[in-house]
Amino acid sequence: MTAPAPTPASAARPWDLGRWIAVGVLVCSGLAFWPITRWLAQEVSGSAQIRQSFVLLGAATGLVIWQHLREWRLVLEVSNRALLLLIAAYLCVVAAWWLTQPLLALPAFVLGLAGCLHVVAGGAASRFLRPLFTGFIACLGVILLFPVLDWPLRQMAGMNAARLLQGIGFTPQLSVILEPAPKLLLNTGRNLFEVATECNGFGLITSGAVLAVLAAGIAGRRAGALLWLVPLALALGFGFNLLRILIICVLAPVFPQHYHALHETAGVLMLWTGLGLVGWLAWRPPVVVARTDSAKPVTQYH
Repeated sequence: MTAPAPTPASAARPWDLGRWIAVGVLVCSGLAFWPITRWLAQEVSGSAQIRQSFVLLGAATGLVIWQHLREWRLVLEVSNRALLLLIAAYLCVVAAWWLTQPLLALPAFVLGLAGCLHVVAGGAASRFLRPLFTGFIACLGVILLFPVLDWPLRQMAGMNAARLLQGIGFTPQLSVILEPAPKLLLNTGRNLFEVATECNGFGLITSGAVLAVLAAGIAGRRAGALLWLVPLALALGFGFNLLRILIICVLAPVFPQHYHALHETAGVLMLWTGLGLVGWLAWRPPVVVARTDSAKPVTQYH
């Protein structure tokens, strides 16, 4: 007679008082942080460039869940670490209200989310949730930076595109219209383009940086790798956006009746080419270098 298969610890545990307390903590935390969650959803849905980073975060979350499907356990336990994280989150909420500093609500949200994840999945899950959490913090930074960097990035894109167009035989001119809203116009000598918010490269630049953080973390790269991966992703994002502007400016006179299709095709092509290159650089598997002595092989990233 064979012994019965062992049941997961999470399924064997009865719904005792501790589990009901954990559920109550999750519900109270969800209600407490609902205003921040709603604001976050509005910001993400209101901007395609911000949304790109969160789409990457969602895809990375699906990948991590699939990779560690057998390791997930429903813990539902308010551990000491979870309790400390939640207390710190609520203290940040109180500080945000007392000091009238709304930005303190963001670290409160991050700490509260970390505490809730510890309640749901336990401390063991933090090993593979850490890259996702780092990526989520990076996505919050994207939301805060968008209104600050929009106009400077448009100026940088317009000026560099004008220089490159001049180098290949165009006679570009940049001009600014201040009313009713600031606009940056690029006259190539053949067509007039507006360097709009969608042309500032913010989405490609920031989503590339977020992808570098996520891919490097999931692939198990050392934290020091981010010191060159993230700046490289930022530079590649700016470069591919500049290339997109050049393609549109050069080909627009050739396809005057299909400008919208040209604009969208160039945008999609440069976006996925840039993200693909960043993802490949960050995700490359380690190379095992053989040793002739009895020491263990050394794993290196190239």
